[in-house]
Amino acid sequence: MSIAEAESIYTRASRFELESDWNNAFKLYLQAADAFLHISRTADPKYRNNAAKAVDRAEKIKQHKNLNPLSIDHFSHQLSILQKSSIINDNHIPLVTSSPSVSYTGPFNDPDGQPSLGSVSPSSTWKRPNCASSSLSLLPSDIIQNIVNDCSVCASIAVCIQHNLRFKSNLLLSSLSSSNDGRYELKVLVNGDFRRIVIDDRLPFDSNNKLVGISTGAKNQLWPSFVEKAYMKLMGGYDFLGSNSAIDLHVLTGWIPEHIDLQSASFERERTWSRIITGFSRGDCMITVGTNDKTALNYNIHNVKLLPSHDYAVTDIKEMNDERWVTLLDSRICDSECECGGSGSCPRVLDIRWDDICATFEGLYISWNPSLFGSSITFHGSWQLENAEDLPRAATHHLRLNYQKTNDPAHQKDPSGPNTNTTETDNINTNGKETEIWILLTRHLRDTHHTNEYIALNVQEDDMVLGDPEHIALKSNYTNSTHLLSRIKTSQFQTHTSGSLSLLACYDGQFDQVRFTVTAFACSSDVAVSWDTRVPPARYMQKIEGVLSHKTAGGNCTHPTYMVNPQYHLRVHNTTSTSIDKRPSTSTSDKRNKTPVILTAQSTRDISLNVAAVWSQGERISELSQKEVVAHSGPYTYGHARIAAHLAPGDYTVILSAYEPDQTGKFTLKVESPSRFEIKTIPQEGAGMYVKTVRGEWDSTTAVGGPSQNRYHRNPMYEVTIPCDSEFGARLQLLTRAPGVSINLSLFPSNLQRCIASSGPYSDALSGVDIPKRSISPGKYYLVPSTYHAGVHARFRIVVYSSVSGIEVVLHS
Repeated sequence: MSIAEAESIYTRASRFELESDWNNAFKLYLQAADAFLHISRTADPKYRNNAAKAVDRAEKIKQHKNLNPLSIDHFSHQLSILQKSSIINDNHIPLVTSSPSVSYTGPFNDPDGQPSLGSVSPSSTWKRPNCASSSLSLLPSDIIQNIVNDCSVCASIAVCIQHNLRFKSNLLLSSLSSSNDGRYELKVLVNGDFRRIVIDDRLPFDSNNKLVGISTGAKNQLWPSFVEKAYMKLMGGYDFLGSNSAIDLHVLTGWIPEHIDLQSASFERERTWSRIITGFSRGDCMITVGTNDKTALNYNIHNVKLLPSHDYAVTDIKEMNDERWVTLLDSRICDSECECGGSGSCPRVLDIRWDDICATFEGLYISWNPSLFGSSITFHGSWQLENAEDLPRAATHHLRLNYQKTNDPAHQKDPSGPNTNTTETDNINTNGKETEIWILLTRHLRDTHHTNEYIALNVQEDDMVLGDPEHIALKSNYTNSTHLLSRIKTSQFQTHTSGSLSLLACYDGQFDQVRFTVTAFACSSDVAVSWDTRVPPARYMQKIEGVLSHKTAGGNCTHPTYMVNPQYHLRVHNTTSTSIDKRPSTSTSDKRNKTPVILTAQSTRDISLNVAAVWSQGERISELSQKEVVAHSGPYTYGHARIAAHLAPGDYTVILSAYEPDQTGKFTLKVESPSRFEIKTIPQEGAGMYVKTVRGEWDSTTAVGGPSQNRYHRNPMYEVTIPCDSEFGARLQLLTRAPGVSINLSLFPSNLQRCIASSGPYSDALSGVDIPKRSISPGKYYLVPSTYHAGVHARFRIVVYSSVSGIEVVLHS
């Protein structure tokens, strides 16, 4: 953009500002700032001052005028996202739809050079194979892994060969093409779309003229070696950091990856067996299994030696004589360090019982045929920090997915899906009451050698979180994998023909901008999915930054310190009236008087968060009562929490908490609504006051119970001296949790004639009981802590707050 064009934009912005057209003025000032910044970088640095001036005008308009929210159409930038994701490990990996490479008259040499061998085989040389490739058909057992650490790739190629033999599917072979000049192109699904990886026909050989990478033995088939080479180019070289076969197969074939943790407490052994034996026999899925670094080396039932952190191809699944068997293939060849001394006598084909698979292996990797799904839709987006002061390396993106029942013949496919089994309860029901939707989140690759990037996916039905606040659960779904699959069973069809899902895609890593793809699949043949592109930006938004510290991290509501968590007074205004209800309506059917409010909390991936909105008059909540909770974010989730609810005009207390009191760190809380609202921090109890704490206990002589026990005066009694007029408050807490122990704290004048302040009825609240802040005259008073029942031996503490210094609290003998 030229200097004249930038100055013209600024002039138009000034004109709109003079005409009080604040929205257009604000938008054009930002455009002018962007134009001047670009000029300052490419032509003349002095125009940076012009950019600063334009930003200053925009900020002043934003501060003093009500602006319409700037709508960002994320759905109009899909192709741009894909094009920007074409650089992977400094190589250009173009879309399949892009123009093909120019042809060469002589032997083709890859202009990108050869993939790095790293420390795998530094003395290897690249050369063109001098022998013709065999025409013999390959078997899975022909795939041999040599010294490259790509067992997952070898297993992926092996299961594709097995699938080709059984179902004539031509997987992988149909993706690899070659030309007479020695150029090979591999079609892969990476960074959101199908792309072309171009390589030449040279392969790495060691000093003995043997292939360094995948080989096929005497059959001398070279296409697996070229598939491996193209994949190694994509992944940054033969010093491959490792993967799992489901991710590899998603790239190589486009089949949907599912990782099942066999050691998870939620693993369902019987249902999983039912799913995989049905899917495998029909050719609907390909399967591998993997060990981790803790896997025992010796599988003692058959005296089979298993390798740690290794992938095995599954070549058969069968039931015989009431026993369930899985046939595994190990593509690795023996070396001199093996027990057989490199003789190759170790078994490569292993028959293992399903129960032993579940007990021994870490992961089950399933790749599902995408043609099984009746409907699918894809979104390409980017995570980017809102400003330089944002939380370190954390970002989220929200999407809304609609699904509905359809009678469109185009969706009437084979009703069998990837988890269909007519004899099991986890099938895709055909009664129209329940369906399953799969959501696949993939992080786009930029530099595969960086491993400290994490993604998470939070999916909630109906975009409305209402539930039981007593239900505490941890949901850890951050992973450093590039792929994350969520399977969601929806129940909306019991009462409706359509529904929606709220998706929150999260990133925690080292880049300021990272692109991603979300793909949604509907398992039922008569259900269609689509993105809701009509979700408007909130007219009002406020962002609060805070810190969970050792003083403000109270943990979940089962901890007595829950009351110290960050709390905020939220006031939602009526869109048609200035009056505010003292107590918001609880009616869920009457949404005419309610307004959508979204609260999003975000922190680092090691802090599990929850947000709750509670009825109040804006006061601090010390004890969470289920009947007072209007909405909450559901189970505690690492790194983020979100509420989307319709709230009636009125006052609420918003509580942000981590699952454990020792989870500390920075956080942000964002509030969005189309209606006007106010939110401000609620001070901690006793904030700005002098604090004095005393500890005591009820023992055999002082555990005399409440007034009904007729010995109330023998309870511990603390003399409080007030030097002058003051604000006064106090809290009594048990030092050790004692369920069912009800306590009370009362304040008496010096003559002990009558109680002048009390914490109220005896209560067993976890946070203890308190005497609310009140004015008090100078003099001597007595604080009396007591339990309702006599004979309760327990230790306690009393925290006294006062607006003046010099208050004394001592045990009265």
